[in-house]
Amino acid sequence: MRALTPALLLATCLAIALPSPAQETAPTNGAAAEAPAPADPAPAPAQAAEQAAEAQPVEAAQPAQAADGEPQVMRLSLADAIRRGMENNLDVAIVRHGPAIADYDHRMAWARHEPVLSSGFTYASTETPASSPLQGGAGNFQLDRTQDGNAGLAGVVPVLGWRYNLRYTGRSLQSTQPFQDYQPQYTTNLNFEGTLPLLRGFLWGDEWVQVRSTGIGQGIAFEQFRQQLMDTVRAIETAYWNLAARAKDLAVAQKSLETARALLERSEAQYEVGLVSRVAVVEAEAGMADREFRLIRAGNNHEGAQDRLINLVLGARLRPGARLQVIAEDDPSQVRNLQADEKAAAAKAFELRPELAISRNRIAQQALLLRSARNQRLPQLDVVGSYGFQGLGGAEIPCDPNSFFDQMTGGCPDPPPPPAFPRDYSDTHDNFFSAAGAGRWSGGVVFSLPLGNSAARARQHKRRAELLQARARAARLSQSIVLEVRGAVRGLRSALEGIEAADRRVAAAREQLRAEQVRLELGESTPFAVLEREEVLVDAERQHTGALQTYHDSVSALDRAQGTILRDRGVVVEEALPLR
Repeated sequence: MRALTPALLLATCLAIALPSPAQETAPTNGAAAEAPAPADPAPAPAQAAEQAAEAQPVEAAQPAQAADGEPQVMRLSLADAIRRGMENNLDVAIVRHGPAIADYDHRMAWARHEPVLSSGFTYASTETPASSPLQGGAGNFQLDRTQDGNAGLAGVVPVLGWRYNLRYTGRSLQSTQPFQDYQPQYTTNLNFEGTLPLLRGFLWGDEWVQVRSTGIGQGIAFEQFRQQLMDTVRAIETAYWNLAARAKDLAVAQKSLETARALLERSEAQYEVGLVSRVAVVEAEAGMADREFRLIRAGNNHEGAQDRLINLVLGARLRPGARLQVIAEDDPSQVRNLQADEKAAAAKAFELRPELAISRNRIAQQALLLRSARNQRLPQLDVVGSYGFQGLGGAEIPCDPNSFFDQMTGGCPDPPPPPAFPRDYSDTHDNFFSAAGAGRWSGGVVFSLPLGNSAARARQHKRRAELLQARARAARLSQSIVLEVRGAVRGLRSALEGIEAADRRVAAAREQLRAEQVRLELGESTPFAVLEREEVLVDAERQHTGALQTYHDSVSALDRAQGTILRDRGVVVEEALPLR
């Protein structure tokens, strides 16, 4: 210990000049019991909005308006930060579209079963060179003019995979061919065709497999959104308590600088009157420079913590020239003595964790694809059939006794016979679905089997391997959740113990500083030794701040690990889901 002259006078001056350290409020520990977490609501199909509106800030946490060039100040509680993050966070905004996209995929898969209506009309005029008088026609050509129209309805029956095709066709023909009895001649056809798979494609057609797969995808998208909400709440809490800790570090650094500045001023005054040597002034200057450096670093860390929280809570409002200052209003010293149990926490995790729900859905998808691949190995055995009617009509050409062709066919009867077919096009299908109609039907079986069928076998083996891989990933995920829960429980316990140890160190450092000040008053110490004791107290206060931050992070980590973080923070997934 250095001896100074006169020691008593210096001790008296320093006792008056040095500010006493601020007293900290000791954290209060209250017993709190964790209730078992109920299961999150079952995922519902995403209700996608057609237009996304910009998220509006919550009125309870509007930044205060400041004059030009002055920073805006926003005071935030943790609940306000989480609520605003659910509206403005850009990661949430990205994943929020997932359920809507999955819902549209499911709708498109169902749409493959919707009937397809088709129709067409064609007009054609054809001149065929006449090589014989029997071809008739004007000049050297046979002229045919046709008008063809058709309409049809085709589709696939859900689940069964049966295909159907209902088609109606009509034709009007005008021809110069002499053997044509009707001018114009009308023909109509109504036909229904069906293909009914009995082996390959039955119950496991591509269309129905896609419907079931996208239905499972809806559940995956919902759970992925819930997972992102959990991760975002966890990140917001971490950033919030980090900002509170950095603000406390900044205040401690400012207080330490003020102490060093006061000591330097007193040392310089005492040096001028010859009470201390130049060495004491230099030591005080070095101590002040060190604390200025620490204050600069603490200020930079504080601003970085603000940016991270603003980015999570306000999203796009963090701009290059932003001068927004955020103040964390919640008191980090409020500590609950939570009792955590590994078995209970793991049981909640296996019930509520969205990652496990996603894993189960992916296993269901792979099992579905495996069943489909097995079906594709079967031979093709389809029952095919058709049923329909034909109609004929037109304006009959009058018999001409002088006509060469009528003379060859026996001349003209007297009186003329009644018309055998209807004259108008609309009457050609009057006998459809009647005993007098010209009906037709057919039926048969189609069988095919690729020789070797190696592609189908390889596809089945691939799907089986993918299913086993999905199950292995689920097992690994379950094990990682067990490790995560165990680590979170240990982290919470150690955090509570760390707060108690940090409390004891702060109390001891405060007492050591008080004792050093008394020794200085008695002339048994130096300003440098007092400054060292003050630095030990500052370090203890920082450690205490870090212990409180670790505690809050541990609580958040445990709630995230056991899947209760949304319920405990009052976040409702269905309310956060609609597009903004």
